[in-house]
Amino acid sequence: MNNFKKFLPLILTLCFFSSLLISCNEDDDSSEEPLYFGPQINLSSESGEFGVGQTITVDAELEASALLESVSVSVGNTNLATQSYEATGNENFRFSTQVPATWLGTTQSIVFMLNDKQGQSISVTYLATISQIEPKYTIDNVNINGINFKQVTGTINFDETFDSSSNWLLNGSVDVDQQTALTIEEGTTIYGFTNESKLDVNIGGEIIADGTLDNPIVFTSFKNAPGQSGNPEAGDWIGVTIRGDDSEDDNSGILNYVRIEYGGNGDDALQLRQVGRGTTLDYVQVHDANATGIRIRGGSVNLKHIVVTKPDSRCIRYSGGWNGNGQFWALATNSGSRAINGTDENIIPQSNPIISNAIIIGAGITTGYLNVGEGVRMQDGANGQYYNTAISGFGTSFRVRDGGEITMRNCTVFNNDEFGDGGGLHSSVRDQYREAGNTNSEEAFDITNTFVGVSTQNSSDASSLGDFFDSVNYVGAIPTDDDWTLGWTRNFDGSIKE
Repeated sequence: MNNFKKFLPLILTLCFFSSLLISCNEDDDSSEEPLYFGPQINLSSESGEFGVGQTITVDAELEASALLESVSVSVGNTNLATQSYEATGNENFRFSTQVPATWLGTTQSIVFMLNDKQGQSISVTYLATISQIEPKYTIDNVNINGINFKQVTGTINFDETFDSSSNWLLNGSVDVDQQTALTIEEGTTIYGFTNESKLDVNIGGEIIADGTLDNPIVFTSFKNAPGQSGNPEAGDWIGVTIRGDDSEDDNSGILNYVRIEYGGNGDDALQLRQVGRGTTLDYVQVHDANATGIRIRGGSVNLKHIVVTKPDSRCIRYSGGWNGNGQFWALATNSGSRAINGTDENIIPQSNPIISNAIIIGAGITTGYLNVGEGVRMQDGANGQYYNTAISGFGTSFRVRDGGEITMRNCTVFNNDEFGDGGGLHSSVRDQYREAGNTNSEEAFDITNTFVGVSTQNSSDASSLGDFFDSVNYVGAIPTDDDWTLGWTRNFDGSIKE
């Protein structure tokens, strides 16, 4: 007994360390499979009301720490959509379906089911109430001076198509409602009937204007319609506005091979409000607007192959934190205004787009008004990054005012005149522009037909700027052997470029 008491402290110590070792081994899960959080689905909305023939569109953000396996959408026992994934943990998924007549008078539970690679799953339900919804718009057959037109008024709240065989009139403000798609066939012409006419795509609505080189889609003045004077003027109607939901991947539709002309009455001819990069804008011209040609208000939309000619105000103005990209821009002014104007009014977030391969032409070349206007101006906190860009024919080429930052690399400025300086560089940017590391130039190169001509003397490969940018290595927008403006745009004088 005495011997036991003698060794008791040692025995207790050994027991303590043994239990500690066992505890550590139990907590050591290095040999076990790691644990993952369950998959998550976030829907753009949880419910909505629809009519027969309307389209239900629901955007879903999908996330799985164990990687996504698949997502499916079903109503009852009927599968409506399935999408599989490989080696990705985050995806955006858009589900669309047209409401069948059999759903009238019911509330349908549309179930989104997400599975991950570990066999975990989650389901989320969207409730769609289907009732008898009346059209909020009319399409009337009208005859004006012996010519038949389809006149559109009101808010388009059912999926609609403008066909190329008809003459279409926008009478007043015509809206495209949420959860509604307006499709415009290639080769279709839409006329603004009065100076108050416009097309406004609401948040959640969609415009599919997918023209072609041979058959572009044209929005124009009623004066250009058959049987009319054929003498349109800037401001004969207002223009087109597209409103996004301010998400990065917002998809508000397509403008492809589209020309918008003689608009801007009291507003901008093409407005992009909080539009995301899921929206396509490619091969778009705005011609002869009596305000700004294209106004970008926030969002992350990208614009490629853009032509703006003869605006009374700016060619392109952006604000509100726009952080998209632009490539192949051809801009020409006819007055002492600015071609590109970034102005954020000192609000946050600040704009900071990346622009490459722009050709910016001022009134000194287009109309002979020398030493007026500004090519690119950042002000009030707006930022901008410019690469492979050429500016000619202005009083000032680049300028910054009242805050904001500008990047100028591999750019060329010539035949401008800022206080007798052919480069036209404002004092706010002159030293920065001429820093050797920025590889900018003030050497002229040949430009014909307003925009055509490029230079490789100080250029860089645009594809290094990101996936959006095509791999070209020149300053300017339109090579002489690849004039992408032919056949579908108007020249500065209003004739079709051939």
